[in-house]
Amino acid sequence: MKQSTRYGLAGLGGLGLLTLVQWARQEHLQHGAVLTYLIGVGPNFAAAIAITFVLLGAWAEQRPGADGQGERQRFRVSAAISGGGLLGWEGVQMLSRNLVFDWQDVLATLAGIAVCFAVFAVLAPRSRA
Repeated sequence: MKQSTRYGLAGLGGLGLLTLVQWARQEHLQHGAVLTYLIGVGPNFAAAIAITFVLLGAWAEQRPGADGQGERQRFRVSAAISGGGLLGWEGVQMLSRNLVFDWQDVLATLAGIAVCFAVFAVLAPRSRA
């Protein structure tokens, strides 16, 4: 299976999780403190994963054949764009009177990026020495 396909599938997994969380919000499935918390921060967590791997999958498709180091660099840039964009949006919310800023969303974004590093470690091409 091509690397771009693997990354794209990971991105689709993130999008699927984001869809599931949005569905749970619409259905008002917040029963209990833990589930309410997870549904509240879930979009940031899932979006961090989805954005990172959708970007990486598209990049790998456009420029296939990168060595292991090049692939890691692409991943780091994709994760930085994802995390930076989501954290930037939280910054906008902090400065707005109409939007709600929440430190828990910042932590969920960082947790999502951390999961991206773990998933990438599994999906990345292995160096052959």
